Amino acid sequence: MSDTATTPLQRVTLRLGQIRVNPLNVRKDLNLNDTFLKSIAANGVKIPVVVVPLDDEGTAYELKMGHRRCAAARATKDTDEERDLIEVPAYVLDPSLREAGEDFIDQLLENDDDYREGLTELEKADALFGAVEAGMKQTRVAQLTGRSRKEVSQAVKTAKSVGERTRSALAEAGTYDLDLEVLGVLGEFDDDPAAVDRLLEAYAKGRFEFQVQWERDDREEQRARDGVRPQLAAAGVRLAEDADALPPSAEPLSELDGPDGGPMTAEAHADCPGHMATWAENPREPGDVDYYCTDPDGFGHYPPQEDAPEPEDGGDSSAQDTDTVATTKASEPSREYVMAGNKAYRAAEKARHAWLKDLIGRKTAPKPLAAFVTAQLITCPKPVAQWVGDAGRRELVKELTGYDQPAERAKSATPAKLTLLSFAVLAATFEKRMSEARTWRTDSAARSSVLELREIREDARVWLAFLGEIGYPLSAVEQAIADDVAYQEREPNPADTDDQDDEAAEDTLDGAASAGDSEAAS
Repeated sequence: MSDTATTPLQRVTLRLGQIRVNPLNVRKDLNLNDTFLKSIAANGVKIPVVVVPLDDEGTAYELKMGHRRCAAARATKDTDEERDLIEVPAYVLDPSLREAGEDFIDQLLENDDDYREGLTELEKADALFGAVEAGMKQTRVAQLTGRSRKEVSQAVKTAKSVGERTRSALAEAGTYDLDLEVLGVLGEFDDDPAAVDRLLEAYAKGRFEFQVQWERDDREEQRARDGVRPQLAAAGVRLAEDADALPPSAEPLSELDGPDGGPMTAEAHADCPGHMATWAENPREPGDVDYYCTDPDGFGHYPPQEDAPEPEDGGDSSAQDTDTVATTKASEPSREYVMAGNKAYRAAEKARHAWLKDLIGRKTAPKPLAAFVTAQLITCPKPVAQWVGDAGRRELVKELTGYDQPAERAKSATPAKLTLLSFAVLAATFEKRMSEARTWRTDSAARSSVLELREIREDARVWLAFLGEIGYPLSAVEQAIADDVAYQEREPNPADTDDQDDEAAEDTLDGAASAGDSEAAS
């Protein structure tokens, strides 16, 4: 044992049996969490405690700083005898040099957040990564820090993936409270500074999960398109990257008669001089395209024939039909706006389903849930009445609950879990009701093409408003539905479309470059 003659500050090694707890310690809750206990068990006490001698023989000391460390060290042994023999490093202070009340000031300086700053999650990850880079095995890092092997692995991966550009963006935004999961997502998009900026902005607005899904969908879409462009070029198909650059006369092949009397197919239309592709308005898969004829009348293609009523004034019915079509087209939003809205709606749906799965997987239900479930079953609105027994709904219930046999799980469920399982059934009914991608749209063109769109949108409004009430962060497109207003976030500036009709004929085929040209330009 070291010599214990007091000097202003002396480093010694003491047994815990020699150290007495300070009766004036203001900390009542030592918060001996599992991580801290595991770390002390693996490392012992590494940071010296601070004591003052209680006698001249150096047999007893009073603890001034380090109560948590000493308590955690004692917790690693089973008997008092073993605990008393644990050795810890200590600084011994000269009591004659202490001011009255200094004990309390030291406790404040040592523990108050105003005087010390813990590491951010990214800084902790950097420390764990640094240990691994220096040659320490991840298993050993986990043991010494009281973390699980999985936690260490995630931290190391995050530290490696978050590059300097993202770190600079975090510093510029002053965002230091991000957890490892959020940091890991930023690392996923470290090669795209614009995406990182959008994600940080969404995090600040409480819409992070939606933006993550949107970014992942967008990245998958861009990769798919990179694969489709050369395929179209090899097939000699021109690609209009911007569908709004197509001429006003262009019509989708699905609205034209094919040679066999059915809808025109891409194969049947391939040799037409007006054959062209553009990115699908509502793709089933990333990279899907829609095929158009740029001038159906000029190239001899016609829409399916219908019996037209005679004009009341004996005039030309075809002229009236043309005027009607022109009026309908004028009321349609731009394809760019529709594609952006569809994309946002699909991303919101995926993010919402993930949030619902997390909610339904909990042990307890939010208080408003039981009342909502009861009200919906009593009133039986159309989503409930229409989808009960539907096979797609049953599959969605399995997805949301995580159970292949939800009914079997219900037999042994607690009352709270039963409420959540009942809610899962209602969630599936409303989500199936909202599966129509045009639910977000308010324009007359969408209403005329989707039966009951107004009613679907109203049911969606009720559902989304309730989810917002229980804590779901609505994205912009969902908030527009809940507020029953038009979605505006990605709508093009009207000033950008001034004189569009006059310039369309000049811009159309120049803007609709060949697939090969588009690939080169990208």
